[in-house]
Amino acid sequence: MNLDERKRAYFFERHSIDEVRSWNQRLKYFRYFRAYGGHANDRDSLDVAIAHQGGKDLLAVLEQLGIRPKSHSSAPPQPEAGVSYPHTEFEKFPSLIPDTHWIEQPGHTEIAGLPVFVWCYDDRVMISPKNESWDIDDSIVRAAEAIEPHLTGLADRIIDPPKDTEHYLCVAKHPKLSSEQGVDLNT
Repeated sequence: MNLDERKRAYFFERHSIDEVRSWNQRLKYFRYFRAYGGHANDRDSLDVAIAHQGGKDLLAVLEQLGIRPKSHSSAPPQPEAGVSYPHTEFEKFPSLIPDTHWIEQPGHTEIAGLPVFVWCYDDRVMISPKNESWDIDDSIVRAAEAIEPHLTGLADRIIDPPKDTEHYLCVAKHPKLSSEQGVDLNT
């Protein structure tokens, strides 16, 4: 089995090409991410990324999503490099959005009453419906469908795919996923 065959087998190990294709047809903004797996300790997810230009623009995007992150008036305590902390102590340190003046990552929050995980990067806001599993099921797809109408005002900012990796099994990375033909991962 060559690398492309192994990649295809891994990408579609849990969900068939037809199932992934149907998700791509059902979802306008969210994209299926097949976890890297192994030592990455990541999970499959449905993600959408919304571009921002930092600072006030990031806050405007979050505001439009109905998210009001916690802001600190001065730098809160942060873990020191090289120091080992017990888990309970480490959890007390707030995760801050990079390049902001002490604004906390939204993390587990809600959009229009729907549970999501939101993480802000220097150029994008990543959103995923809350998922307690390592896999995607129809309840997660339905949650993404319910969240999408709340993203339409930001449609011109959507980054597709959310990150530049072939692990996003979407038409932008794998154009043949939109066809009724098989999927050739080399095109």
